[in-house]
Amino acid sequence: MMKKYGSIFVALVIALGIVGATGLTIYAREQSANTCKPASDAFCYEPQISSQAEILGSVAMPKLATPGWLAPAQPATREVTYTVQTRGTVTADVTEFKSQVNETLNSSLGWSRLGVRFTPVETGGQYTIWLSEASQVPSFSASGCDTVVSCTVGNNVIINQTRWLNGSDAWNAAGGSLRDYRHMVVNHETGHWLGHGHEFCSAAGQPAPVMQQQTINMQGCTPNPWPLASEMYAPKLGIRS
Repeated sequence: MMKKYGSIFVALVIALGIVGATGLTIYAREQSANTCKPASDAFCYEPQISSQAEILGSVAMPKLATPGWLAPAQPATREVTYTVQTRGTVTADVTEFKSQVNETLNSSLGWSRLGVRFTPVETGGQYTIWLSEASQVPSFSASGCDTVVSCTVGNNVIINQTRWLNGSDAWNAAGGSLRDYRHMVVNHETGHWLGHGHEFCSAAGQPAPVMQQQTINMQGCTPNPWPLASEMYAPKLGIRS
């Protein structure tokens, strides 16, 4: 009898456990369906994923500034002012002269590669570019200038009008154009003002340094109106290569 009643008791406990578990499950589902409150109801198990996702979605991502050492460097531009004047009887077009001088000085192929911008001013420029009648060129310096070529004396860059209008025998014979000669002579004489001396042809067939005396002799090099990479410095401005 004891064994019989014991078995019945065990079966009853198991049945009550199943019913209880089922009841709890149903209750939890109902509570979840009715949006229960976890803080006050121990049987509430409603997941909070959706609310957390909404919170995360509302958080703005921080904006990170680019570190200075990663930002691309901006080339510094230094301004150099110059004034244009004439001396003697000038028959060349002065307006054209001014325009072509400015074009040459600020060309991306020229001395502007030093990070310099050349600005014309009516008076008081850091240096003066002269368009001079050939016979008047020696008046700037009897020992340093002559009637044949252009020259630079102190803060005076003197362009010989005869050369400006005609180029030179050596340049023309090498196939150089008049426009390129004008680029070259302005760059060459301005190069002297910047602190350059004369250069020489490195090898036959190579572009001549702009500081070579291309007006007089090409030395086997080809005509070149622009400063070479090796000439990219300016002692006058404290700019080193």
